[in-house]
Amino acid sequence: MKKAWTYSDLDGFETCPRKYHETKVLRRFKDASFASEWGTRAHDAFEARVRDRTPLPEGMQHWESMAAKIENLPGEKLAEYKLALTPSFEPAPWNAAWTRGKADLIIIDGKRAAVIDYKTGKYRPGEQLMLYAGYVFAHWQEVHTVQTGYVWLKDKKITREKYERDDRHGIWERFLPRVKRLENAFDKDEWPARPSGLCNGWCPVTSCEHHRTK
Repeated sequence: MKKAWTYSDLDGFETCPRKYHETKVLRRFKDASFASEWGTRAHDAFEARVRDRTPLPEGMQHWESMAAKIENLPGEKLAEYKLALTPSFEPAPWNAAWTRGKADLIIIDGKRAAVIDYKTGKYRPGEQLMLYAGYVFAHWQEVHTVQTGYVWLKDKKITREKYERDDRHGIWERFLPRVKRLENAFDKDEWPARPSGLCNGWCPVTSCEHHRTK
């Protein structure tokens, strides 16, 4: 696999290899929607609010209490922070990485760190921030504990997990088999369709035999 893999790559590939190949590798179809556009705007607004204390725009002021809570957390705040690693789990330049990701917000407070991800969609458990905890342990050797938090803006809830430095080996053991399956797809150039409810007009790959209009 030539490109650096991200959590989005793993998630997209596991949802449907065909869709992933057509939208992310060949780029013959664009996977965009109003929801993703709204998500980008919300992320930008929270970044400006927490980093620069820029007031949230119209339509987002009801999130002020959550933004203020995050702003008041102790430590150095790093918004939209890029993290990249080599196959040996060492920090790497972004353009020469084996794996990489951009965290919505990282807070470094001595031996403790927090990784926060803003979510505008429905509650959907995932392992993205587990991966990002692994990134943080690799980039900051002094960090012993990483607290992660998904901020579910629609429901005004935060779901938290905590990882200790000794957990980092287990984190990578969790992801490496998934990465191997993605690498095998590239090596064999095999991208089977995986039909699901997304085929009912939600998938942009109209050339797929499983595609149906809404």
